[in-house]
Amino acid sequence: SDLVSNAVVNSIRLAAVATLIGFTFGSLFGFVAGYLRDSVPDRVASFLSVLGVSIPHYWLGMVLVIAFSVLLGWLPATGAGPDGSGSWTWDWEHIQYMLLPAVTMSVIPMGIVARTIRALVAEILSNEFIVGLRARGLSEFAVFRHVVKNVAPTALSVMGLQLGYLLGGSILIETVFSWPGTGFLLNSAIFQRDFPLLQGTILVLAVFFVLLNLLVDALQTMFDPRIQRN
Repeated sequence: SDLVSNAVVNSIRLAAVATLIGFTFGSLFGFVAGYLRDSVPDRVASFLSVLGVSIPHYWLGMVLVIAFSVLLGWLPATGAGPDGSGSWTWDWEHIQYMLLPAVTMSVIPMGIVARTIRALVAEILSNEFIVGLRARGLSEFAVFRHVVKNVAPTALSVMGLQLGYLLGGSILIETVFSWPGTGFLLNSAIFQRDFPLLQGTILVLAVFFVLLNLLVDALQTMFDPRIQRN
């Protein structure tokens, strides 16, 4: 229980930062591509999103280690802090250990969110109510707020699923960076044939995934009154 609890806390830290990075840049790329359809920024954003989903992320992690740790010496390559994860605090001394694995993990959700939001924005802007809003004299910022309100429920659902996948699907990335999370723990349990530890970790991750989906479903009803249940 001590091993699993410590690993879960470390994975939640890393997944939360990766989700924040992926959702922020994915939303930015998606809105730019959706508003500027069939333009150069749209093609660039679409290319980057497809590239992010397609690149092997354990390979990307090793490339980032070579570039920023070995050649430039800007960031540490492995670990969760100068004294391990037991004394973790949100300061630069510890956060720099998180940057490379978080950026590597954020590439998949960034690409998925960008492609999803791009399609949603393009569809919403083609609807008649957008023409009506502009005909009433609303500013482009006010129209943008209506677009965001219509995009938010689906984007939230996609990001919630991606956060669940990051918690349990980061075995290779956590192994590359020696991040002491659930992925690294699962990898160690598999090679050591520690079946109780393997089963316990998978059970905890499954519970987190189910609870996260329930939370996302509850939040969706707050953003979209059309799906509220009586």
